[in-house]
Amino acid sequence: MMLSDVRDFIASLGIAEYVYMGKLDSKQDKAIGVYNSKHTHQHETAIGGAAMQSYGTKYVTFLVHWNKSPRDTEKAASALFDAVRGAREVIVNNAKIKFIQPLYELQDVGTDDAGIYEMVLEAAVIYEKERNDEKHE
Repeated sequence: MMLSDVRDFIASLGIAEYVYMGKLDSKQDKAIGVYNSKHTHQHETAIGGAAMQSYGTKYVTFLVHWNKSPRDTEKAASALFDAVRGAREVIVNNAKIKFIQPLYELQDVGTDDAGIYEMVLEAAVIYEKERNDEKHE
């Protein structure tokens, strides 16, 4: 599962006018940024080794960069929260997202230098891994 797969899934929700990953030079209003999480998470391996893993976990951060209204920003962030929390068995770019687990409630991070309100959601994307034995069937 690549960050671009998660970005494409978020774009498919139709919540934001712009969905980007990495750095956007001039942030557009009503945008959602998708980033690899900078938090440390424990690495897990299945009993029997990596070849036996049926799923993987990708930790991501969603930045809801909306407008100068805290009400509108919270409404958009809540829509994102509900949409990702409800995602099940989603196919995107030939990858399957089993589900997305928010790691905590939405975080209000205030405004940027231009006065645009922002909120953050940290989540674990649980995705199906192709097992080695399935490649040769």
